[in-house]
Amino acid sequence: MTENIQVVCLLDRYWDLATRAYKGTEYNGTLVDISVESSENDPDVLIPVGIVLLDNNTFQSVPMEFIKKITTN
Repeated sequence: MTENIQVVCLLDRYWDLATRAYKGTEYNGTLVDISVESSENDPDVLIPVGIVLLDNNTFQSVPMEFIKKITTN
């Protein structure tokens, strides 16, 4: 990638039955690349993931559906 994209990622995810949505801990970071990996539920299915450098200087592979771009208005 040629530009740094600031993102917020949802990690330590779990399904909340009451709200019918994923909950977890949000972490800020920089999206450094995009790739694919096997789904946790079905190894034959590939899902798009973002490789994120978190603000604590660790890398994390995060499914794209749990990454949001930080926008400044």
